[in-house]
Amino acid sequence: MEKLAQHHIAVVEKVIKAIEHDNGYIRQLVFEDGSRFALKALYARVNFKQHCDIPVQLGCELTEQGYLKVDAMQKTTVPHVYACGDNTSMMRSVANAVATGTFTGAILNKDMIEESF
Repeated sequence: MEKLAQHHIAVVEKVIKAIEHDNGYIRQLVFEDGSRFALKALYARVNFKQHCDIPVQLGCELTEQGYLKVDAMQKTTVPHVYACGDNTSMMRSVANAVATGTFTGAILNKDMIEESF
């Protein structure tokens, strides 16, 4: 909080009732107490929630943040179950999903070959 204050960055801790915008461009926030706050950008840390419960049904462990727990080889805590992309990391981007998906596919292929031979 001190660092924010040093840089003249306001921290407003009120419950947001509405976000007013013009064609998707944010104008201001309306708070439950009726006050308003004009702004051009809004940054929020939204909690992550898995949208599919299949991994949990399989017994996969989640991290404290709700992501699937994986090791460096994208293996979950359940043998022979791998995971990649947005459900394993806070790096929520198409590029990261493609990269981890490609890596996970290669690891899975390697593990299947080694298991077969």
